[in-house]
Amino acid sequence: MANVRPWAWGAFASPGLLVAVAILGYCGLLDLAVSRGPIGQVQSQVVAYLDRSERQAVEAFAAARTINAAVSVLKSADLSAVVAQVAPMEVLEPVDDLAKQFSDVMVVSIVAILLERLVLSVSQAWALTYGVPLGCAMIALSLALAGRPGMRLRLLALGRSTLMLALFARFVVLAAGWVGDDLTTRFLAADLNRSLGTVYASGGRLDRITAQVAPPQAPAAAPADPAPPQTMLERFRRDVARTMQSAGSETAAVVNAARSWVPDRASIDAILVGLPDQIVRAIEIFLVQTVLAPLCVAGAFYGVLRGALRPIR
Repeated sequence: MANVRPWAWGAFASPGLLVAVAILGYCGLLDLAVSRGPIGQVQSQVVAYLDRSERQAVEAFAAARTINAAVSVLKSADLSAVVAQVAPMEVLEPVDDLAKQFSDVMVVSIVAILLERLVLSVSQAWALTYGVPLGCAMIALSLALAGRPGMRLRLLALGRSTLMLALFARFVVLAAGWVGDDLTTRFLAADLNRSLGTVYASGGRLDRITAQVAPPQAPAAAPADPAPPQTMLERFRRDVARTMQSAGSETAAVVNAARSWVPDRASIDAILVGLPDQIVRAIEIFLVQTVLAPLCVAGAFYGVLRGALRPIR
């Protein structure tokens, strides 16, 4: 066991260099070097990418809820006026289900972006200032305990785990955001913009249609007679005239209400053309962009980091 090199890092395993790195990290110089160097530029790019993705997810969530509310109103259209009977529009059921699923996916995307922001903010506060110095200090101390192999190995494993956790937390969001930004710009941005444009336009048009749905307004009050009728016949004629006027107003209100409540099926069909396909496409892109790609990058980064800090037995 005495002839076994515990680390595959070469010169970095020397206690003096480990202590120097711990001191630099505790003084904040490591974090300063990272923020001022090329990694700082990558971090600014990643933060801008997260801002853009979060804004798109929030706007898409609002559009999905708008579509869902408008479809719910149109599906519940059931009017009996004179001889007209309008049944609910079952054709909107698939769009309603897709809009609900789309809004749920947007919630998952927003939470994933929030989690990335949280990891980045927390790791900026402690990873290079406390985590890396603590891990390097424990590793340096373990290298000095040559006479106690059991404690040395335990302290070495704990220091390695602490160092891996600090480095992983500090740089995994940067790696995932950098890869995600490049992936989106090269392959997904055009399709995503096209899908979101269709969703926004369809949501606005459906909302304008449902805004026309309103209960009929009460007819205006009849103007006062300039001279009150003096005889019973004149009062009878006045009452008949007001009754006929009121009946005509109510009939016109019913017809207007029917026209308002009954949606134009051709207009609805025109709005729905291509909408389900674009919603599905947007769901796929958001899941890849905010969930699958970061998880894949995090797994690959962890594997590389674990291989670089792997002890040799």
